[in-house]
Amino acid sequence: MKHKNHVLFVLFLALFFFNKTNAQETKTLTLNEAIELGVKNSKQLKLSQEKINEAIGATRQAEEARLPDASISGSYVRLTKPDINIKTAGSDTSKGFVGPGITQALYGSANISLPLYAGSKIRYGIESARYLEQATRLDADNDKEEVILNTIAAYINLYKASVAVDVVQQNLSQSRLQDSNFANLEKNGLLPRNDLLRAQLQT
Repeated sequence: MKHKNHVLFVLFLALFFFNKTNAQETKTLTLNEAIELGVKNSKQLKLSQEKINEAIGATRQAEEARLPDASISGSYVRLTKPDINIKTAGSDTSKGFVGPGITQALYGSANISLPLYAGSKIRYGIESARYLEQATRLDADNDKEEVILNTIAAYINLYKASVAVDVVQQNLSQSRLQDSNFANLEKNGLLPRNDLLRAQLQT
């Protein structure tokens, strides 16, 4: 299915340029130019490049897992000075109870964690991410080779089709020349009319 899509894309691209050049002027498209256009405009290769970028990001993330993790947090609280007046039964009402004079609080904390040993989980995670990145690159190279091969196949098929059209046109011109000769022979009575009609029908 993927192979069919690539062939259809390349054929569509070739027909697009064929129609475009016929509308303006005839332009010869070499095989290298066709391959370059196929690689440049392939959606599959663009998707493969995005997968490579994602694999590179996963590798970096796995490598950063062995670095220390630090966090700092802090808080500041301020209260208005409380005015507390507590009256008791046996106390003098002119003296009030004075509460504590703390009206603000500031505190902070810093945490640093460094993974010392996690059962080789970090090391194997990094190696696994690197292997996956390498596999993604190989898949992208494989996709590129497939696009190039499909472009070459489409180019060859287009060339075969143009040669077939030339052969048909040559046969048609020869057949029309033969019809003209048969018509002259029929006028002079040297050829039956049925043979002329048969030759014209073949043309």
